[in-house]
Amino acid sequence: MSYDAFPLGQIFDKGIKLAFGQAPVQRYIDELIEILQRGEITLDDIITHNLPLEKAPDAYRIFRDKEDDCVKVVLKP
Repeated sequence: MSYDAFPLGQIFDKGIKLAFGQAPVQRYIDELIEILQRGEITLDDIITHNLPLEKAPDAYRIFRDKEDDCVKVVLKP
């Protein structure tokens, strides 16, 4: 994917600040799993596809192309 057309000059001129980073998954994963296991939250509204692990290439394609209204795919081992 090319970002050559990203309007850095316009962003600079308008004084827009951008921040980037990865989600701190390792910091919160244990706590989030416990909350999920206690039933305090459900993920039914975002998990749209459940596929076996061997279908991972298809799952990534479906997610990438947003086929079948895909939001989140869970791969089952």
